[in-house]
Amino acid sequence: MDIKIRLSVEGEPVKEAIVQIEDYKFEELTEEERESAIEIVVRNWADRHIQIEWEAPNA
Repeated sequence: MDIKIRLSVEGEPVKEAIVQIEDYKFEELTEEERESAIEIVVRNWADRHIQIEWEAPNA
């Protein structure tokens, strides 16, 4: 299974990626379990690829 991930900032596409998962890993999952597994994969991808920095002067 290929999961296409598209990251946008202010509506503008910034990055696209395709994450591949072996189909057999989804064979015995219910639809709800499959959706949860895909969400975990996408969140893990985001954790590895998105970095946000900020500074609070005089805080």
